[in-house]
Amino acid sequence: MPGAVNKAFIALAIFSLLSVVPFVLGALPGGKGGPCTSIIVKKGTKIGAIAHSLKREGRIRSEYLFLFCSLLVYRGRVVAGEYELPKGISVLRIAHKMALGERKVYTLKIVEGYNLHTISEAIQKAGIMDGEAFLRLSHNERYLKALAIPSDSLEGYLAPDTYFFSKEVEVDEFLEKIAQRTFKFFEKEDIKKRMQELGMNTFQTLSLASIIEKEAKLEREKRLISAVFHNRLRVGMPLDADPTVIYGLGSFNRDLTRADLSTDTPYNTYRLKGLPKGPICSPSRSSIMAALYPEQSDMLYFVSRNDGSHVFSKNIETHHRFVVMYQKNKSRQQ
Repeated sequence: MPGAVNKAFIALAIFSLLSVVPFVLGALPGGKGGPCTSIIVKKGTKIGAIAHSLKREGRIRSEYLFLFCSLLVYRGRVVAGEYELPKGISVLRIAHKMALGERKVYTLKIVEGYNLHTISEAIQKAGIMDGEAFLRLSHNERYLKALAIPSDSLEGYLAPDTYFFSKEVEVDEFLEKIAQRTFKFFEKEDIKKRMQELGMNTFQTLSLASIIEKEAKLEREKRLISAVFHNRLRVGMPLDADPTVIYGLGSFNRDLTRADLSTDTPYNTYRLKGLPKGPICSPSRSSIMAALYPEQSDMLYFVSRNDGSHVFSKNIETHHRFVVMYQKNKSRQQ
């Protein structure tokens, strides 16, 4: 009897040892060392393929050890994403990170009034993609057609907000989801009905809203500025909006000149009647609502007071007096 007990004890000890060894090995520093690297796990990737990739990149010594740790401890759970793997990280730690989704997430903040150029800077700074590559994609005819965007760029369709990106998703899919948020807003029944009442579509609404966004410094003035533009459109007057001229010239860091105002571009609303070629920035939700619900007013002109606010006029004579008044004040302040 004692002999049988001893044999059982020895068998149990051996089994326990064999069970513990993989975890001991899994907790040891792994791979060939080297600097911190990243591995991207796409959605639907099999755990065996992940193990093979880790071994190929020299981050683990044994594919089977990774499979053992992942399957036994975390039931093979792996969250898709980009994982940073520091020098000497253990197999068990890699399995832990992937099971809990401790992935690298990039933050993109699109601010109200950003245009594609400022968004390209933000997207590059965030580490999501090269800025020039973003601009090329945002003007890609095939991509725009697939998104059903009736324009030659994504301008105006990337709604202002803070977005989180992980590289298991392709960048074009990420941008598509942002654009879809804009479409979803315009699919609301009340918004569709209002556009029908105004005789406007989504593209035209975004175009007008983007001008309001750039002109209005104060929220309380947006609907009145919108009224001025609606009134001008109704009577066939040019919009005379400086931000559209700036956008058409691509000169975002200097004051406009008289020559600029006469330069022929599809965005020069001093020379062209109606809306410009398309949106000039990403408008905020409040600017879109202002474009759809202008204030009841017969104002046709406005000029900046140089403090963020504007003074509005019904006729050109009054407007000219205010222009002279505030231009003189601006000269004195400079």
